Amino acid sequence: MTSFARAVAAENAGRLEEARARYLDVLRAEPQNPAALHRLGVVELRLGNPRDAVVLFQKSLAIAKDLEVYLDFGAAMAGMARWDAAATVYGAALRVAPASADAHYGLAMALHRQGRPQDAEPHYRKVLATFSYLGEVHNNLGVALQDLGRFAEAAAAHREAARIDPADAASWSKLGVALHAIGQGAEAEAAFRKALGLAPQDADCWHNLSGLLDAGGRPAEALAAGRLAVALDPGSARNWLALGNAAGAARRLEEAWRATSAAARLEPSSPAARNNLASALHELGRWREAVAEYRAALERQPDFPVAEINLAQALSGLREADGALAVLRALLARQPANGEAWRRLGSVLAEAVRPDAAVAVLRKAVALAPGEPDAQADLAMAAALAGWSTQSVDACRRVLRLVPGHAAALGQLVHQQRLLCDWRDLDGLEAELLRQVRAGAEGVSPFDVLSCASTLADQQSAAARWAAAKARGARTVTRPAAAAGDGRLRIGYLSSDFREHAMGHLMVDALETHDRSRFAITAYSTGLDDGSALRQRFQRRIERFVDLRRHTDADAARTIAADGIDILVDLTGFTSFSRTSILAARPAPVQVNWLGYPGTLGARYVDYIVADPTVIAPGEDGFFSERVVRLPDCYQPNDRRRAIAEATPTRGDCGLPEDGFVFCCFNSAYKLTPALFDGWARILAAVPGSVLWLYAGTPQVAVNLRREGEARGLDPHRLVFAQPLPHAEHLARHRLADLFLDTLPYNAHTTASDALWAGLPVLTRRGTTFAGRVAASLLRAAGLPELIVDGQEAYEAEAVALARSPGRLRDLRQRLALNRPVCPLFDTPRFTRHLEAAYRAMWDIHRAGGAPRPITVTAEDAGGPASAMEGRGENA
Repeated sequence: MTSFARAVAAENAGRLEEARARYLDVLRAEPQNPAALHRLGVVELRLGNPRDAVVLFQKSLAIAKDLEVYLDFGAAMAGMARWDAAATVYGAALRVAPASADAHYGLAMALHRQGRPQDAEPHYRKVLATFSYLGEVHNNLGVALQDLGRFAEAAAAHREAARIDPADAASWSKLGVALHAIGQGAEAEAAFRKALGLAPQDADCWHNLSGLLDAGGRPAEALAAGRLAVALDPGSARNWLALGNAAGAARRLEEAWRATSAAARLEPSSPAARNNLASALHELGRWREAVAEYRAALERQPDFPVAEINLAQALSGLREADGALAVLRALLARQPANGEAWRRLGSVLAEAVRPDAAVAVLRKAVALAPGEPDAQADLAMAAALAGWSTQSVDACRRVLRLVPGHAAALGQLVHQQRLLCDWRDLDGLEAELLRQVRAGAEGVSPFDVLSCASTLADQQSAAARWAAAKARGARTVTRPAAAAGDGRLRIGYLSSDFREHAMGHLMVDALETHDRSRFAITAYSTGLDDGSALRQRFQRRIERFVDLRRHTDADAARTIAADGIDILVDLTGFTSFSRTSILAARPAPVQVNWLGYPGTLGARYVDYIVADPTVIAPGEDGFFSERVVRLPDCYQPNDRRRAIAEATPTRGDCGLPEDGFVFCCFNSAYKLTPALFDGWARILAAVPGSVLWLYAGTPQVAVNLRREGEARGLDPHRLVFAQPLPHAEHLARHRLADLFLDTLPYNAHTTASDALWAGLPVLTRRGTTFAGRVAASLLRAAGLPELIVDGQEAYEAEAVALARSPGRLRDLRQRLALNRPVCPLFDTPRFTRHLEAAYRAMWDIHRAGGAPRPITVTAEDAGGPASAMEGRGENA
């Protein structure tokens, strides 16, 4: 046996030190022996000395170009992750042996690892052309194809690998990834589960399954898979990120935060980890921390549109609109075709109450992605906020063409068409909206349901889902320990309407009239300061006035809690600019729904609703999530100081005929319905020469109502439209009308009070919900209950009878004039004492440790301790 043969035998036996010594002996005798140089290089490689091996391979190749040397040289380069050098070596090998499958495979792997899958692909295919049974090569080809975005081809490659070796878990796992990418979720899940059946400890496969289940809207299962991935490989940041995503989708917000925090600790330089951590903090309402993490992500990757958009949303949530706008505009300067950035810019502008600008921006978003329903929905909302109902309707219809079951868009479409009095397909739309509400649809604004032919159950259902959505992410604030006070009950009023607004006119006198010796009153304003005299009156006449408009919901809640408010009264409900999430943080131990919204808020975090026996009849408490507080007269206050202009305009000034009976209705257009208008047309037909005086709001409403009138045989001149006027002048023009005709299912509320205050009788039809009984409550409190009727036939008959009975109408006007100074409706001190009695009863129940229960305030109550009757019925 030669010395070389003895060296080879030692190498093959694994006696590497002996083999090294024998190869060195050979080389001392024959320094230019290429085979000895090659084999010694292999031994050095096996002994962990790759650099020594490389030198030996190079010396061997300098003497003789041998394929096997090239292949081992390439493997040495690959072992050192020198992929560029490995590719060069394998390329040289192919020049020596162009058909070498091993060289093609080595070159494919080296190119792939350099991020060049397009160059690796043909070399993988060369190998498979000769050795099609190699499942590993099919898998690597599939990975390259995935990297190239050719997922269907990738799936075929992985499927072939799995066919070749059905017991190979990696093939099934990779097949699952490719199938997920092409939207074949069920097949992808089956592939992942097949892989896990073969390799249940494969953390990567559990990670991939978690992502698939999360994307498929199965958060609980995704969470379980994500937890297993983390348990199997807790050192993998990507596993923690997958767990964070699943936990967030499952609304396990604390777990999502812990998971993303772990990912960021494991990979502190990862922009994705920082972004996901920020998003988890954002969901927890920890917005300032979220902003810091988003900025950290962007420090690591300045061109990161997802993080930029997320940062802008967080800044907007912090009421830092200028900062949010700056972030988005910088992004759009780089990526002017980024539709999502345009959409978010529009949302920020809308939240900053700049709806005109929002509409312009959102039109760009829609133009870039006309098939994106969210952009269309945002455009619809911004247009509605701008008062452009026609544009809002068009956008809502586009949403519904894209997503036929989009309940929020349907609700908004119904409301906007009502605002326009565009009734052409309204009945069908309304029926579909109520069907979706009854089926449990999310996203329908409860306010959009009020003006439909909805039931109390419908309204409660929509409100409960809306309130629950508003509570997501809200964290209960800590109320400071009770400090020694002055013995007064601290009442906070939360509203966006401390300004020139219908609610402002109703509530100002009552809030001023509180007994300051027993009640400490704070007004918390979340709305615009319009600079009006009414705004100044609120600021001047209420004990404390706190502007929270630029506070986040969480900061506002903390402010209210820090003030030690005992009872927080929400005066906005689900109307425009509501801040329901403040209530969800529970800043006060007792929370009340009153005045701003004629229905239940459906919220577990609101304890009471202030009503009266008319608007919420006995036996209806079960349809209200709050406990019902019934005041003895009317739930609605009024301002005794409302000015009525002395000068009365002429009929001609207002477009009215000089003669003839004037029916009027100054309700918002959305309260009008086709059936109601049918009745009005019959009333006008029965009273020759009469006219109907309406408030249109926009020219399109007048056009639509005239068209509807003509369709019912009405002369267009019998419909007269009032123009906007300052409040005192608006009240004065009521003197020109003879009878106010109310609407149903949504009554006149403030407009009915205005009419009665101005001395104009109101005829109402009693409805079946809170919103449809308000005028009846007002008339009872004004001493005119005979103007309340039941049924459409009675309503029309009474309207005609009054028009034909000037004496009866004159008597009603006289009674109204006599009643006005003394009736409960306009006796604000009486009203406020009853309201205070209700507050005292609420507080006494709370202080005694009891759960909220129904309360009835009697007419004799003056607000002393425990003066209200506490109901103990079935809802107690």
